[in-house]
Amino acid sequence: MADSWPVILLVEDEPLVRAAVAEMLEDLGFSVEQAASAGAASALLAVPDHPYDAVIIDVGLPDRPGDELARDILSDLAEIPVIIASGGDPSELDPALAGNARIAILSKPYGARGMIELLASLGVIAGRP
Repeated sequence: MADSWPVILLVEDEPLVRAAVAEMLEDLGFSVEQAASAGAASALLAVPDHPYDAVIIDVGLPDRPGDELARDILSDLAEIPVIIASGGDPSELDPALAGNARIAILSKPYGARGMIELLASLGVIAGRP
């Protein structure tokens, strides 16, 4: 993969879903790093000069809710847009996230087209067509 491709941090606890979404993102022209929990994602994001252009978070993580992780990212890392993937009602997410231009909600199930459009709306453009 080219170094110039945007890097997405994918936070998903289900191994098969994580693998499928990572493959889809790579096919779309993104580099992907993976984390299976909020704690693992937080550790990766804490590294100085981390490479991430966006974070995709499953709302149902084993160690803490994905919307809580998103709130922490918003407060600590002002430059990173966040997509929260949820199979539930978006109104059940943390109300502090509503209306934030750096947050997008992706309803499950989702496909490549919805993912690429949502990333582009956040200013994260694939490394190749």
